[in-house]
Amino acid sequence: MSILNQLKDYRVVKVSLPLQDGKKMSLDGVAKTTTAPHFEVTFLPDQLNSELLDLEEFCLVTFDVAGENKSIKARIDSAEQEAKLLLEMVDSFTYIQKRGYFRVDADLSISYWVIDEENPSAKSVPTPVNISGGGLRVPVSEKFKEGTRLGLEIVIDSPQSAVVECVGEVVANYDAAGDKQIALRFVDIEDEDQDAIIAYCLAEQRKQLRLKVKVFGGSAS
Repeated sequence: MSILNQLKDYRVVKVSLPLQDGKKMSLDGVAKTTTAPHFEVTFLPDQLNSELLDLEEFCLVTFDVAGENKSIKARIDSAEQEAKLLLEMVDSFTYIQKRGYFRVDADLSISYWVIDEENPSAKSVPTPVNISGGGLRVPVSEKFKEGTRLGLEIVIDSPQSAVVECVGEVVANYDAAGDKQIALRFVDIEDEDQDAIIAYCLAEQRKQLRLKVKVFGGSAS
């Protein structure tokens, strides 16, 4: 079954958009299939500035369905409407979520370092990241052997501010649309820190549902 079947009804998604200066911009939107392989993403007013987009590069659209993390690599067909992009899917990826935690894509400040290195140096993680109470999926510039343990510092700003320091173990490497990512599971984390992450994920889930209501004025089903 095509991944676009999951977008027959409006669904909240995270879109990583290529910019002309080589950077990327992450926006929340609501996606719906038009005629496969084409689909549209609608954003809140005043969020999208199409003049900044690099229309020659691909964008990445991500969302969760029943415990599976789904990604669509797409080209921008049209950016003529003020708050809407028309996209064409060129590839798709699905990652199965095995843990019983709700996952969200989020713009968080996260740093990591290899615990076993003699003089470990912390590196910042580009946003967005994918996080749950059980672990992380983050973009990186290098691959890590499965089983590698990384020290993590995660700065959370809502619903209460917290700085979480914990240990994650690499369980998988991914190459999504040319971007390297690793999946980590938390192996050493305090209960209150895990509770702070879960509370953050639930708050982000509610924010995504409110976005859907604001864009379409309907129910957040």
